[in-house]
Amino acid sequence: MPIYEKRSVIDTPAPALFAWHTRPGAFERLAPPWEHLRVVSRHGGISDGSRLTLELRRGPIKTRWEALHRDFVEGKQFTDVQVAGPFKRWEHTHRVEPVGDARATLIDHVEYALPLGPLGALAGGPFARRMMDRLFAFRHRRIATDLGRHLAIGQHRRLRIVLTGRTGWILTQLAAFLGTGGHVVRLFPTSEDPRTQPSEAAWGPTLVPDFAALEQADAVIHMGLGDLPGLLSALDQRGSRARTVIALPTLALPTATSVSQDALDLALARATRRVAVLLTPGVLAAWPALEGSVPREALAPSVDGALVGVDDLIGATYFALCDDSVRGLLDVTLPRVGATSALPSAVARWVDQLRVLKLLSPEAASATPITTLGFTPLNPTLADTILAEIGWPG
Repeated sequence: MPIYEKRSVIDTPAPALFAWHTRPGAFERLAPPWEHLRVVSRHGGISDGSRLTLELRRGPIKTRWEALHRDFVEGKQFTDVQVAGPFKRWEHTHRVEPVGDARATLIDHVEYALPLGPLGALAGGPFARRMMDRLFAFRHRRIATDLGRHLAIGQHRRLRIVLTGRTGWILTQLAAFLGTGGHVVRLFPTSEDPRTQPSEAAWGPTLVPDFAALEQADAVIHMGLGDLPGLLSALDQRGSRARTVIALPTLALPTATSVSQDALDLALARATRRVAVLLTPGVLAAWPALEGSVPREALAPSVDGALVGVDDLIGATYFALCDDSVRGLLDVTLPRVGATSALPSAVARWVDQLRVLKLLSPEAASATPITTLGFTPLNPTLADTILAEIGWPG
């Protein structure tokens, strides 16, 4: 029976590495963005008896993959066993082993069998190995970089954070990253669908009954610039203890209302708490991760021009959240020329699998590049960003 194993030494103590896997958002952070994956149902976390059912789509073919969790040992391991799915057998053990006090080895050990016996192994064996090489390289890098950012930027703090606004996909990615870092996250998105937009200006928490979460939050991250003054006013009226507000632009939909720099400058000048507004005209992401969750009107197939990768948008947001000296209008667009004509052919061939989420930022805004304040992007070039999103395929 074939066995696949991937090992990586991660610069974090073993208990912290294992805890990352147990927290809300771990699956969302590990789901490969180049695959058409949809969570059908989820019962429990990773403890014995928990189940996760996925739908995997390749072209017109949809496959259900149901996994049962077992062999859970706190701080050490857990196993996913396929109950139904594309493999004849699949047992995936996630294991963590300490390397001294400050480092740990992450081990993904998979025992599997392909359908159709010897013929299936002959025809599908090389493909299965390439798939797992790509998947686990992506997963190990993401775990390492997420933990590295939580340590270097977050410095072990645990915050109560409310996420609100109108870009559900980006908010979901932010929530997953923050949740795996041990922060308490409440997500209150409103709809991006113009057919279901609220009839009056709404910034999220006005649509939900849980004002206690808003009032007790340490920070608020909001998607949408036009209603930033209303959000800041509401926080003051509710007596929120949130010392920090991070605002990002919403999707550039036909019905969206633009906001001027003058209006943002006025809101910042009147703010009674620290406010950082992160600006970029576009976010690069893999198309399979976006399909069905973002209106097509807000997507561009071209990756030419100014943009930022989704992981570096998350990182810049976290940097602004955690550094009390960061405030005002900040440009998070990566300092590079984004042109497909300059890409190596091995990278350019993947461009059609990517999309750019168009965001509604003020035109010609005078903003401070966030990299000049100490933020370091994970993927500083367009080629790096593309390869990170499609998993460095061999």
